[in-house]
Amino acid sequence: MKILKKIAIILAWLCLAAFVGSTIYYVYTQREVVKCQSVTVNINKNSPRFLDESEIIDLIEKSGEPVIGHYLAMINTHKLENKLSMYTTLDNVEIYRKVEAKGFSFHGKLVVNVDERTPVVRIKNSNEDYYLDYKGIKIPVTSKYVDRIMIASGTVTDEKIIASLLKMADFVNKDDFWKAQIEQVFIQENGELLLLPQVGDYLIEFGVPDDYQVKFRNLKAVYQEGFKNIGWNKYKTISVKYRNQVVCTKK
Repeated sequence: MKILKKIAIILAWLCLAAFVGSTIYYVYTQREVVKCQSVTVNINKNSPRFLDESEIIDLIEKSGEPVIGHYLAMINTHKLENKLSMYTTLDNVEIYRKVEAKGFSFHGKLVVNVDERTPVVRIKNSNEDYYLDYKGIKIPVTSKYVDRIMIASGTVTDEKIIASLLKMADFVNKDDFWKAQIEQVFIQENGELLLLPQVGDYLIEFGVPDDYQVKFRNLKAVYQEGFKNIGWNKYKTISVKYRNQVVCTKK
């Protein structure tokens, strides 16, 4: 009897192992042949919106890469990431496959996580109009993005000046005081900047956008002390182009 009992236990374990093994094999084979039935796009909530989720899905459909209705395991996510990254509004594109199980049925989908680039300055001249992000990447203008940021015009060619301008513009955008004061920047041929304020008809001679934090600190002192007593309409120009100097020219 003891022998029969042992045999029964062994057979039970063998049956259980066979069942588990066949189940794992079934699940594995089904996952391998599951097809992509949908695409989910997640845009970083802190990103501006140049493109919405449906537009990004449309870009995927137009990419030429097989997605919906094709085997999930065969989708080249790396190639698709590279194609989406070609659109300069998109940044940090991450795509992965996901299989969701409901009982013994499986649903395959592609998950797309993206950031959208944040502009720091708008370059606007008679023949060009675009945004630049902090890295200097061009972003096309769209009516969907309405946040007010600094506008720059004039001669925008020198890469060193542009790099410094981007840092300065990012500083202004993040400072509530200066964001409310500075409306536009004009880049002269020598690389020096003229700042156009929101209020008043004077110009700020800023010089090249180096040491911008020191220059804005000195300029802020004029706003808080000088303008308080005299008013900004008394001046034609305010110059901070020379280190640690503020020169005001009256009308």
